[in-house]
Amino acid sequence: MKGNDDKIWTSSCFEQSLTRILNSRKKTVLPRLNFTVAAVLFPIYYKDGAPTVLLTRRSDLVEHHKGEISFPGGKMDDTDPDLLSCALRETAEEVGIRPEDVRILGELDDFYTVATSYLVAPFVGTLPYPYEFKPSAREIDEVLGVPLEVFFDPSRRSEETWRFQGRDIEVVVYKWQGHNIWGATARILKHFTELIEHGRPEFSVCASEGASDGLQ
Repeated sequence: MKGNDDKIWTSSCFEQSLTRILNSRKKTVLPRLNFTVAAVLFPIYYKDGAPTVLLTRRSDLVEHHKGEISFPGGKMDDTDPDLLSCALRETAEEVGIRPEDVRILGELDDFYTVATSYLVAPFVGTLPYPYEFKPSAREIDEVLGVPLEVFFDPSRRSEETWRFQGRDIEVVVYKWQGHNIWGATARILKHFTELIEHGRPEFSVCASEGASDGLQ
């Protein structure tokens, strides 16, 4: 979605269209079985006029996914009333984003992680920007702001077959500024971009109506 699609990316048009798309579909809810239940936030903010995805590079001190690029989030606690509360609590703990500063637009499909047996529920939300992120010194080595358009560039994405525990698995990998974004994070990103591509008529209608810029 580039070139003459500039109006599609204007913040209020993007937010309105994405909200309609996310809430007009039935999300895939996976059975919990013996998986550890977790939730993540898919945070989007506007930087230099373009939608930007907030990701984190995990430290080597965490138990799982050391050094990997991921969305803020984590395992559901007994004190969390629901999965959204879990995603917002973990996001606050990991990068210092206050729950009241997040506007939730909708949900994406559930995903399983292959290596760690997690069931991950993603929530899409927007943030104000500029914002003073406060990454956890123990959990997060770096906060990354990746332009959303990166994930629509086929030259940055590869789909590979890896051998894991005696079986072949399909792995999506995005490359950006020396980082490899893969695993469940990459599959969530691919799912998100496919929803936008399939919902392109919705974005086009919004752009033609000349929605005013409203996401700050």
